[in-house]
Amino acid sequence: MKKIYFIINGRYKHTERTKGEIENLFGKEFKVTLAVTGGNGHAIELSKSAVLDATDYLIAAGGDGTMNEVINGVMLVESEKRRNLKVGLCPLGSGNDFARSMKLTRKLPDLYRLIKNDSGQPIDIGKIEYLKLNGEKGIRYFNNIADIGLGAEVAKRVNEGKKMYGPNFDFFKATVIGFLKYKKKRLNIDTGDFKWTGKALILCVANAKYFGSGICISPHAKINDGKFAITLAGNVNMFDYLKNLPAIRKGKFVNHPEVIYKESEYCIVEPVGEPCLVEVDGEMIGRIPLRVSMLHNEINFLSPVE
Repeated sequence: MKKIYFIINGRYKHTERTKGEIENLFGKEFKVTLAVTGGNGHAIELSKSAVLDATDYLIAAGGDGTMNEVINGVMLVESEKRRNLKVGLCPLGSGNDFARSMKLTRKLPDLYRLIKNDSGQPIDIGKIEYLKLNGEKGIRYFNNIADIGLGAEVAKRVNEGKKMYGPNFDFFKATVIGFLKYKKKRLNIDTGDFKWTGKALILCVANAKYFGSGICISPHAKINDGKFAITLAGNVNMFDYLKNLPAIRKGKFVNHPEVIYKESEYCIVEPVGEPCLVEVDGEMIGRIPLRVSMLHNEINFLSPVE
């Protein structure tokens, strides 16, 4: 009997009901383990333990932050010990941006079918080396997007807010306030064949397309092509952003002299003067300088295959 290990975000309002639904749907055919997180970082510990216990399927039941912690726990285990592991996501969070790229729903029967059909594909994982806020060096892995500048400020503001009116409104409000208060930082960016220095509003190094609750910031991103999709917005103002927001949500490229799209296997970012914050998959982690590198086809992920 194959093993499924569910890691459920403890902040999810319907945790107990969801646990019962999981047991009813999966319990007869699989050995099911249910673990509920107790705070930031707990999903990293739980997922590492699950992989070392040779689970067959490891499912993050939560949002982008829960998914990111599960990925980081998996990456703490050497690749030989997770060769047969498949990682999955039941998107129960607010933004669910990675689920958009992977075409996943929060319906448990859809997840059941993916597991029964063993449907999935290898995906790339980003590795980011950065500075923690206390000045220590840190390493973090990400499946979706690393974001430098305004986006990190927005993520910090949303996570600290009350989240009363839904994710789209919360992110929009935080972005507008961010535009009014954020001072663009000067950056040095180097991807090997692309070098840039200047004031930047935002820099996204993306493995998938969406962030900020449905904003398709990197329409050229692919989750298993071995390259990051890089989106740089330099001297862009709030009027430009609001004017282009409907097109961005539809996944269209922005035609603006200060918006640049590139692709690369790595990216080095250094501050020119004042440093700025960094977020990965919706969680603010630290600040630049940093180096981002690509780990190609690193994890087997449950998803529909077109």
